Amino acid sequence: MMRTYARRIDQALRPFLKRLEVPLILAASEPIASILRSVNSYPHLAPATIAGNVEAISDAALAERAPVVLDELYANQLRQLHELYERRVSEGRALLDIAEVAPAATYGAVDTMLVDIDAVVPGSVDERIGAVTFGEAGPDRYGIVEAIARRVWRTGGRVLAVRSDDIPGRSPVAAILRYAPALG
Repeated sequence: MMRTYARRIDQALRPFLKRLEVPLILAASEPIASILRSVNSYPHLAPATIAGNVEAISDAALAERAPVVLDELYANQLRQLHELYERRVSEGRALLDIAEVAPAATYGAVDTMLVDIDAVVPGSVDERIGAVTFGEAGPDRYGIVEAIARRVWRTGGRVLAVRSDDIPGRSPVAAILRYAPALG
């Protein structure tokens, strides 16, 4: 009976979660929390649960606990990205130099890019080949990092804004490539 109840909850959530890629945080007590997890069809269910009887937890208390779950989820995702980045370095599929990342983004080679949220690198990026020109920012120009990020998004890549300490080499950007760049 609890399993049927859990399946109905999962089915009721599907129309709201369809096409979303945001974390879903489960707040429930046992055994329903485990049952809900076992029937869940949403791929972005956070691994941590806000445990307890939700009828006895105030909305304010839930709101206070949710960021803790999200911080843990984000830290884990970042750790996994760092591990992937290190593997890609040995394969020639990772870049830190802005002048190398920009052309890679222009040609759609960047799968995932970490961007320093505080970095301001004035200049421009050539629309056709991705060559970087460092210089002063102007009212009609965005910074180089923003231009690269737009290119990554346009080609279906993922861009994560992080603190400089979370970027390998503390560069303003770090890119994980879809494929190794052609030599020559």
